[in-house]
Amino acid sequence: MKKLMSIAMSIMLGITMTACSSSSKSEDIVATVNGMNITSGDYEKTLALYKQSAEAMYGPSIWDTEIEKGIKYKDTFKQDMLSQMISVEAVYEDAKKQNLLPSKEEVDKTFKELKKTIDKDKEYKKNLEKLGINDEYLKKQQEQDLAIKKYKENFDKTTKISDEELKKYYEDNKKQYYKDEVRASHILISTLDKDNKPLSETKKKEAKKKAEDMLVRAKGEEEFAALAKENSDDPGSGSQGGDLGFFGKGKMVPEFEEAAFSLKVNEISDIVESQFGYHIIKVTDKVDEQVPFEEVKDSIKTLLLDQKFSKQVEKISKEAKVEKNEDIIKKIKF
Repeated sequence: MKKLMSIAMSIMLGITMTACSSSSKSEDIVATVNGMNITSGDYEKTLALYKQSAEAMYGPSIWDTEIEKGIKYKDTFKQDMLSQMISVEAVYEDAKKQNLLPSKEEVDKTFKELKKTIDKDKEYKKNLEKLGINDEYLKKQQEQDLAIKKYKENFDKTTKISDEELKKYYEDNKKQYYKDEVRASHILISTLDKDNKPLSETKKKEAKKKAEDMLVRAKGEEEFAALAKENSDDPGSGSQGGDLGFFGKGKMVPEFEEAAFSLKVNEISDIVESQFGYHIIKVTDKVDEQVPFEEVKDSIKTLLLDQKFSKQVEKISKEAKVEKNEDIIKKIKF
C-alpha cells in the first residue's frame, strides 16, 4: 500500500517543509488520467512533502544513493512520484466506478480530526502555510486515502485464495517459516560515555575490570537477573533483569550474535566485547523448529492478497488513459 498512499499524514507531522521551485503556474496540467487532471500545484506540493519525509527518515544523502548502476535516487524521484500520483488517480477512478468512494460525512470526520492535529502544532501549521498547502489540497488527499482504503478492503473481501495456493507458497518458501531463535539476557558494562563517545583507555580498563568481576559473580551463586538490574548499563533490558527476549540471526551485532547462538540454555558466556562495551550473556531459551503451516496460514494469505492487489493496481494503471506534459514536468525542480 505504500505506493498508493498519496500522503502519509502521520509521517508528515513535525517535519520542516521546503517548497519546490518552478517556473510553471499552479494550474498548469502535469498529466491527465482518464480525463482527470493532475496540476503542477498538487505535483509540487506532493514532491515537497515526500522530499522532506525521505530526508527525515534517511538523511539528505539519500538523493545521491545509487539505486542502479549509474542511476541515483534523485534521478528517478520526480517520475516515481508522478507515477504514484497517476496510480492513485487511476485506482480512485476505479473505486468511483465500483461505488466505493467514502461518504461526505466520512471525509468530513477524518478531515476534522486532521485539522485538530495540525492546529495543535503551530510550527507545523506554519510550514504547511509556507508550502501553500490549503484545506482543499488536504481534504482531497483525505478523500483519496479513504477511497483507496475502501477499495483495498473490498479487494481483500472479494478475492479468493485457495488452501492449495496457501500451501504451495508455504512449501516453496519453507525457509522463511523456519524459526531459529534464542532468548538471552545480558549485563552490559559500557565503554561509551553519556554522549556515546569512546571512553579513555584508563576508563576502558576500569570498565573491563568491572566486567571481569561481574562475570565471576554471574558464574557464581548470584542471580543473573538481580545482577543485571543493579549493574547493567543497558537501561532497557537492565530493568527487565537483562532480558532481551527472543531474537533471530541478523538482529544483534555480530560478536553478540555469535556468542549467543553458540551457548546452551542456561549457559553463561565469557566476556564478549562489542562496539557498545563488554557483555556477559546468558541464554535462557532456544527455538529451532519448522513453524507449522496452520500457524502462518493467515499471514501467508495477507501476503498473497497484497501481491495480487499490487498486480491489480499495475493493471489499472497500465489500462488508464494517461497523457503527460513533459514540458511542464521539466520546469518543476525539487
